[in-house]
Amino acid sequence: MISIGVLSDTHIPAQCDSVPYEVLSAFSGVDAIIHAGDITSMKVIHILSKIAPLHAVQGNMDEPEIKNILPAKKIFEIGGKRIGITHGAGPPFNIKKRIYKLFADDGVDCIVFGHTHHAEKFNKNNILFLNPGSASDNLFSKTQSFAMIFINGDSTINAEIITI
Repeated sequence: MISIGVLSDTHIPAQCDSVPYEVLSAFSGVDAIIHAGDITSMKVIHILSKIAPLHAVQGNMDEPEIKNILPAKKIFEIGGKRIGITHGAGPPFNIKKRIYKLFADDGVDCIVFGHTHHAEKFNKNNILFLNPGSASDNLFSKTQSFAMIFINGDSTINAEIITI
């Protein structure tokens, strides 16, 4: 089984000093890590890259240094699955429709997004949508969360949202 740690909207150091211990502990031994933007500190990229290969995109709050090295949209393959990543933009209303449209012609099996700070997962047209929420937000969300994606030997893909 392949395991992938998933984060978004960490907003470090504005929301907290560093990646929460619960996240670092859960990500120990994962095959890859996804960060869906609003990283806001190169420190986070360095920390996560030491744990596992990092697949990340820029968010609307990221500084130019991060926006210069990360794309707004990324697709990568792992365990026979195509995973699309974007942060999302604009108001939360209809964000899922905008994100679906962004990847409509890409043949992805999973879309990871952020921006809203609210964790959710659902399936639409055989695509797993996953927003891990924010592992550090105490302002726009009542709970802090992150997620794990699992790709099983039979090539099924599942996700779990973990509340801190």
